[in-house]
Amino acid sequence: MNDFNVWRDVPILLGAFFVLTSAIGIVRFPDLYSRLHASSKLVTLGSAGIFLGAALSFQDSAAFTRLLAVLLFQFLTTPLTAYLIAQAAYLRGLAPELSSGIDEWNALNKAEELAQADHDAVQSMQAEG
Repeated sequence: MNDFNVWRDVPILLGAFFVLTSAIGIVRFPDLYSRLHASSKLVTLGSAGIFLGAALSFQDSAAFTRLLAVLLFQFLTTPLTAYLIAQAAYLRGLAPELSSGIDEWNALNKAEELAQADHDAVQSMQAEG
């Protein structure tokens, strides 16, 4: 019995390939920024293939619409979330693995200065009272 449907199974297989590639990237990449890139971009593409294949396997148009709505929501929220996580890590002073060694916005030094200023302020407040 052959239950292979090209329109349903090929997007699911492509989605599974992207999710597998994302998992390999998370394990192999050196820092948070590249791991975040792998997890956000490739998992979004992988889930798009899986959701599309699942939506095509249903005969009900309501299920198809719901799956496409979930996919649209994921496409809108995942890049924003990855950007905010990367920005928070960068501003907290987590240095990326740069091959050139250049910090383009010099935010790492600013983060260290702000952390030192916060530490000094806390110490002065404790000394006062």
